[in-house]
Amino acid sequence: MLKVIAVVVIATIIGIVAMTFIPQLTNNNNGGDPTQLVDDHNNLTIGISGQVVKPGNYILEPDSTLQDLIDKAGGVNSNADERCYYLDLTVEEDAEYYIAPKNDLSDICGDEPLEKVNINDASKEQLMTISGIGDGISDQIIAHREENGIFYCLEDLMDVSGIGNATFEKLKDSIYLHE
Repeated sequence: MLKVIAVVVIATIIGIVAMTFIPQLTNNNNGGDPTQLVDDHNNLTIGISGQVVKPGNYILEPDSTLQDLIDKAGGVNSNADERCYYLDLTVEEDAEYYIAPKNDLSDICGDEPLEKVNINDASKEQLMTISGIGDGISDQIIAHREENGIFYCLEDLMDVSGIGNATFEKLKDSIYLHE
């Protein structure tokens, strides 16, 4: 009976020691694991979705750029529309960035280019060709551009009065930011 108690005590001590060192070993992973936890209040948690290799939430240092976030996510895939993002954009805490496709994903072959409008220089008439943008929202987009300058990421469109999450979801594959 004394041997059993000794074995249980030793196993418990080994378990406690192992639990202390295992988190330290797993937090040294630099592979961009989106589930990686870091106990550092200076870092930012930022999400990325769309045409990246590993969509998810990542932990980055302050003043990181969209390029840093894309690198953590394994890079963009071959269907990423490079006109839909600026790599030098400084990412913001708790934000979610979307990398839009250049080809229609509902097409079986996926080689049919999407019809898109440049929201940074489109006229009212061009904006109204996008499904979901009418007279009022096109005026709001133009007014927002005039007051705030260009849109630096697709998600900036949600700063326009009348465009919320649901409208953005409908529009995000129909717009781009630069040539």
